[in-house]
Amino acid sequence: MKLYLIRHGQTQANVSGVFCGSSDIALTAEGERQAQHVGRQLASVPLDALIHTDMRRSRDTAAIIAHGRELMMETQPLLQEMAFGDWEMRHHKELEASQAEGYQAWCQDWQKADVPQGESFTDFTLRIRQALQQLHLRPQVSRLAIVAHQGSLSLLLAMMLKLAPSDMWRFPFKQGCLCEIDLSHGACVIQRFNDSGI
Repeated sequence: MKLYLIRHGQTQANVSGVFCGSSDIALTAEGERQAQHVGRQLASVPLDALIHTDMRRSRDTAAIIAHGRELMMETQPLLQEMAFGDWEMRHHKELEASQAEGYQAWCQDWQKADVPQGESFTDFTLRIRQALQQLHLRPQVSRLAIVAHQGSLSLLLAMMLKLAPSDMWRFPFKQGCLCEIDLSHGACVIQRFNDSGI
């Protein structure tokens, strides 16, 4: 199985450096350019499907990549970003200054502390593991492009490599780039990571 993992294009939340999981926001003009660039990188690659989450930033990135091609488009909500509840669209400096509920506890143990009105890391991990299980049900010869989010993609890749969930931070997905993975009988090989094609 060949996988092309793609982080959605830039959003204003990325520019501002705020928590953005369940907030459904649009791409910036730069984000659209990044998606067009990835589309050019994949133009000659035969794909069986282009999978995206049901968040606008992922869906629009996928639509730009698919422009002018006959591609099967699939929605996979299991690959959405972790939901940050009360912290959505807020900067970590603001949360520190306001002594927001639970923020210090989360900084000290982000794997176990709860995000107020948000999603626990345990639940997030279970959801991404379920998405990986569904990938394994596909034919081994599949070629798939997946447009998702920094957190979901890095956790998915850590799982494919059989690393601990906390190792997700080893994989900072850049926007406007490709990550190419060979996945065969449970073995994962990274062929390219954050390849800008330049």
